[in-house]
Amino acid sequence: MNNKLVINTNLLRKESEFKTRTCVVEKAIAVSHSEFESLKKNPLQHNDLIADNVDLIYCDSDDVYHCLLIYDEENGDGLLIEAEGSAYARYAQYIPKARELVERHQDPEIQLTNGERKLHELLNETAERIAIFAKLGYSEFSLYDVLDDLGCDFDEVKKMLVEAAVEILNERKNIQSVKIHDLDVPFQPDISNEIKEENSECEDMSEEPDIGMTM
Repeated sequence: MNNKLVINTNLLRKESEFKTRTCVVEKAIAVSHSEFESLKKNPLQHNDLIADNVDLIYCDSDDVYHCLLIYDEENGDGLLIEAEGSAYARYAQYIPKARELVERHQDPEIQLTNGERKLHELLNETAERIAIFAKLGYSEFSLYDVLDDLGCDFDEVKKMLVEAAVEILNERKNIQSVKIHDLDVPFQPDISNEIKEENSECEDMSEEPDIGMTM
């Protein structure tokens, strides 16, 4: 699996200065991957979404751009658009990870741990690989084969799950400490933890979870 960060953007050569503008997103709209690709490839053509929202997007007297953000619901990238009264992307900028920016703005409590972020990336890579196979005519998929094609095996997935669970546990106020054991050693617990005494009776444990665990 490729664990390196991938950013879809455009690199400019020998820029003497990077000037930015204040842009306010007046409305964010998720569209299908095909619809976003069409807008990305033909930004100067008439676009119904821009036309329908043209009254919201303008540059005010303080030189602040009020924009429409249209983003791909599948891969998350977007286009920030100020049409200046037109029905096409007259002023625009490609925004990588636009969906994530929108979601974080809508719910600032969303803060993924490193482990959760790795799992999220793996899920996206898995879904993308299945979509590619589907375009090649395949209709049935084995998760093992897809992960193998990504260069990731189930042991890696288990490690990611354990690390993510430990990171989440460490954020809980009633947990004293959490330890990950050597995951390559069979017949031993993967995780051990200690609970804070003052909080040990806070949670209702009258119904024990119906799973096998080592206490």
